[in-house]
Amino acid sequence: MPIVLIPAMLMTNSLSELASWRFAAAFVLVYLIFNFGDMINCLADRDLDAIYKTRLSNAVYRLGVENVRRQLWITCGAATVLCVVLAFGTGHWDLLPLVAVEILWAAQYSVPPLHFKRRGLWQVLTLVGIIFVLPMAIVARAFPGSPSWELLLLFVAYGAMQEGIILVNTAEDIPEDQEAGLRTSALVLGLSRSVAVGVAMVAVGGTVSAACLTAIGNPSWGLAVFVLSLAWVLWEMVSTWRAVRGRPLTEGMALLRPRARRMPLWITATGWGSLLAAGVVLAHQ
Repeated sequence: MPIVLIPAMLMTNSLSELASWRFAAAFVLVYLIFNFGDMINCLADRDLDAIYKTRLSNAVYRLGVENVRRQLWITCGAATVLCVVLAFGTGHWDLLPLVAVEILWAAQYSVPPLHFKRRGLWQVLTLVGIIFVLPMAIVARAFPGSPSWELLLLFVAYGAMQEGIILVNTAEDIPEDQEAGLRTSALVLGLSRSVAVGVAMVAVGGTVSAACLTAIGNPSWGLAVFVLSLAWVLWEMVSTWRAVRGRPLTEGMALLRPRARRMPLWITATGWGSLLAAGVVLAHQ
């Protein structure tokens, strides 16, 4: 919801715009894109997931591999049609390359030849792009006008902040990824450095996000809530880094995994804190 609503709120001067067909179309379009990315990732990892994520592997095989492939083509086709309709209705034809890059990049995260999931730090850049920056840009282009540079910078900063949290979750899978031969970003960095890089991304991304929100409008007390949520997440992540720093992998993983279970709370706190600040900006316009 924050990924869709933050750009929508900051691109309009009225809540009534959120009831428009353009916003509804953009919402469904982003949903289809995310669905496409999730399905192709499950399809590509169906044998690996049979060991560690049995539910996902079972879902693919019970539906049938060919059936999942058909669903991928149908989802991609529906997203393309919706994108054309939205571009025609708004006059923003740059939506076509935005959606094309998003779908292709999301596919190449999971499958060859690029397979960014296995390419070390490229995994981090890819996830920032396909989960946050491009979807937020697509929603922004569903509204009249063009996004300001502050808003575009906010998309990047918000994505960096959230990906920093996700990196802790990636680090949780280091032993399994190592065994499976997956060269993920966390495996390249190592356990302690993965958490340290995550802390840095959250700190810098959160600070820049706060600055961008202030430059765009007046977030007032909403910004205070966001900063408090950011401070709590940073405190949690820094304490996690201090706990695993210098530890052997087995010992460090035993300390990390109970803390990493709070990762969804961290993403929720920072995401909805950002959304609240964006809502206050809209309320003051």
